[in-house]
Amino acid sequence: MINGIENRIEQIVANLLDNAISFSGDNKDVIVKVSKLENDKVSINILDEGFKEKDTNKIFKRFYSNRPDKFGQHSGLGLNIVKNLVDLHNATIRASNRLDKKGASMEIIFPNA
Repeated sequence: MINGIENRIEQIVANLLDNAISFSGDNKDVIVKVSKLENDKVSINILDEGFKEKDTNKIFKRFYSNRPDKFGQHSGLGLNIVKNLVDLHNATIRASNRLDKKGASMEIIFPNA
């Protein structure tokens, strides 16, 4: 169970899924893992097969975008909005590069309900 604002939690997951899908090419997997952690915390981990970033801390900054030109114009606000909504729920978000495949892992840990 996660305590929070339902439509904002939905927005977090939808933005991360949209991001993962846009970076993953055709016939690539986007995996969503939901786990119960110690102390009844909940982890939502979204893994893609396309995103790669050297400095994963900067992806949550406002107006940052590392999308290639083929993606068109983007505001660079999507992950910043996600970060703000995660903070609103007293949760944490961490981005990392996957070691097993080219791609990213975005993990949100929500506090116990």
